[in-house]
Amino acid sequence: MFIATTVHQIYMAEESQLKFPTFDCVISNTVEDYDSEMERFFLTRGRLSIALARLRNNDGPWSQHYERMMSYLSGLVGSMVEQKEAPSHEFLIELSLGEELEDDTTQRLLRSRNPLVADTTEAALLVRDLMFWFVRNGKNPTLSSSFTPERFQGLPFLRLALVYRSVNLSKS
Repeated sequence: MFIATTVHQIYMAEESQLKFPTFDCVISNTVEDYDSEMERFFLTRGRLSIALARLRNNDGPWSQHYERMMSYLSGLVGSMVEQKEAPSHEFLIELSLGEELEDDTTQRLLRSRNPLVADTTEAALLVRDLMFWFVRNGKNPTLSSSFTPERFQGLPFLRLALVYRSVNLSKS
């Protein structure tokens, strides 16, 4: 009984001192909690990179485009950390040129059995989520020098390129 009480008391004392872990943010030079908006941006960016890597492996004709998109994302984050100019998104504009093809997402998914349609649609939605967190972080004074409107400019074209690819795949 005495040992159990002592162990329990020690355990309770240690438990009451426990805190959630934090991380050092290289962009803001602050210590951040894991539920910070910054963390959410990077989690979304990671999920988007995974989606693009899968598309690169599964959509052969567009493989090089997905690879360039991943390189663009990597360069974008690098520019944010190093306070440099954002990478060129000209190739994303070129992929988005032509007839506006955006349609209802659910209808597009219903009309196609091609799994790439769902995969490109998912990637486009992840870009949209990334855009949300980018803007949210840009409103934070400690992050606004990295999350700038200038660095944001390529993200809408990344989303559009993925949507247009999804629409085109759904029609074949």
